[in-house]
Amino acid sequence: MTTAEQFAHVLLFSCPACGRPLASACASGAFNLEEADAHWFNPHCHCGWTGDVIGVAAHKHWVEPWNGEAPIGKNEVGSCEGEAHDTGEPSRSRPLRR
Repeated sequence: MTTAEQFAHVLLFSCPACGRPLASACASGAFNLEEADAHWFNPHCHCGWTGDVIGVAAHKHWVEPWNGEAPIGKNEVGSCEGEAHDTGEPSRSRPLRR
């Protein structure tokens, strides 16, 4: 599904292994933060750490209007409505919690 009005939700996390900033993003038809805050992300750090993080654990969350037509929906990778991207590999760490 695509919508006429779309938003990019950008979330900033901290790597629990080395402290580097980790950014993740998802597309949504909603400006509000709740959908992305409930979404699970799977960032990868340059130090080799990868793991599942939930949006609400982000240090910063901001929303920008998105002029593209990103696919949005429960089964769409990169959509705030969908599941976190699954690489098929087990996570190397427990989920990050604040």
